Amino acid sequence: MTRYLAFALLLIAASPAHAAEKRLDRTFAVSPGGKLVVDADSASVRVSGSDTNQVTVRMNARGTEDDLADTKFEAVQNADGVTVTMRRQRNGGWFNWGPWYGEKHVEVTVPRRYGVNIRTGGGSVELRDTTGPATLRTSGGDVTAKNVNGNVELRTSGGGILADTIRGDIDADTSGGDVRLLQVDGKIRGNTSGGNVRCSLVGTNRGISATTSGGDIELTLPRSVAGNLEVVTSGGDISSDLPVTATVLKDHHLRGTLNGGGPLVEARTSGGGIKLRTAN
Repeated sequence: MTRYLAFALLLIAASPAHAAEKRLDRTFAVSPGGKLVVDADSASVRVSGSDTNQVTVRMNARGTEDDLADTKFEAVQNADGVTVTMRRQRNGGWFNWGPWYGEKHVEVTVPRRYGVNIRTGGGSVELRDTTGPATLRTSGGDVTAKNVNGNVELRTSGGGILADTIRGDIDADTSGGDVRLLQVDGKIRGNTSGGNVRCSLVGTNRGISATTSGGDIELTLPRSVAGNLEVVTSGGDISSDLPVTATVLKDHHLRGTLNGGGPLVEARTSGGGIKLRTAN
């Protein structure tokens, strides 16, 4: 059953170029363990967990009066949690209608134990301090996840990825930026077509894959980590501070085991060097 404590929807006249501002504020009473879904066609989205039993939604957009009139602002509670929508609509269909000459922002606070699924077509995405699975997707901005306890999927077609202090498996992919997956206690996959990849593991190895077509790779692992190692580069050097028992050792290819072997540790690049470092 929907419960909200505050609601505001404002349309304010301004200059002709950016003639209006539209806002929506809502607060829902919820139970931990639910799920937040954010669906936006072009907005920066920030979600943070807090010691609360509420989901607080703040949405803001600036643009022309026509653009804002065609943009649906909605935040609703359902059996699974809360769904937030900020999308332009024309003739009953959902899609972008020309460029957006303004700003769109969505900011949400959720209970710490809450799942999160965010999709936006044109802005940055940030998630902090939650426990539960998370999927963060954007077509045109950076993606950040910090202090998340749960499996995390991160996708962007035009920005960098930063994940820090993740307790769960992480799967990160970008077509146009660096990937930094730091202090991860879980399985790691990081891929980019146009940047560097840097990963650091805490805890046991559950499998690591770091790949890039256009940059360097750096893996920082505990000295005691066990795994089967496969390191390949077409355009740089390989260096290692780890105790590798090598079965293949060439200028651009290193294969071997770490502390007797285990889950695969893989690093591949077509355009840079690869460094294997020990954690301090």
